[in-house]
Amino acid sequence: MEGRLHFKQYIPGKWHKYGIKIYKVASTNEYTWNFMVYTCKQDPMAGLGHAQTVVMDLIDDLLGCYRSVVTDNYFTSISLAKRILQNDTYLIGTLRSNRAGSGHEVVQKKLKRGEVYRIQNTNGIKLIKRKDKRDVLMTSTKPSHSTTVVHTRKTNKLNDPIMKPQVDLD
Repeated sequence: MEGRLHFKQYIPGKWHKYGIKIYKVASTNEYTWNFMVYTCKQDPMAGLGHAQTVVMDLIDDLLGCYRSVVTDNYFTSISLAKRILQNDTYLIGTLRSNRAGSGHEVVQKKLKRGEVYRIQNTNGIKLIKRKDKRDVLMTSTKPSHSTTVVHTRKTNKLNDPIMKPQVDLD
């Protein structure tokens, strides 16, 4: 007897194109703190989109402890950074340039290779744009972050954290 799974997802970028989508929060030592299976039905929080609701649900027990949440550009937004910062937690992540509220001035700034441009609002949310081969837009709410660029000459393709928020549990 075979069953049917109504929340199986089609993900064209993956080797196995059909599967179950799981979001998880992991510490830097790969300890899984929390996870959530995407079932297509979600109880949305007031005024939040899917990505923000996923992050807020996953880190609910971690808020208020001045931890750092690291997300990729699917999850990161200025409104999420503001909401997390109000809960005494920091957000660090890459940001899509077409995301609402991503800082029009920073996105339009033309940079030469190796240049960094940074602005900070009164809430402590920093927008950083760096030009390498392409423009990289980042955001950080951590007070100690600067715009110093360190070249490591390493690429880590095995542990690429695709589609999963990570939390530093120091």
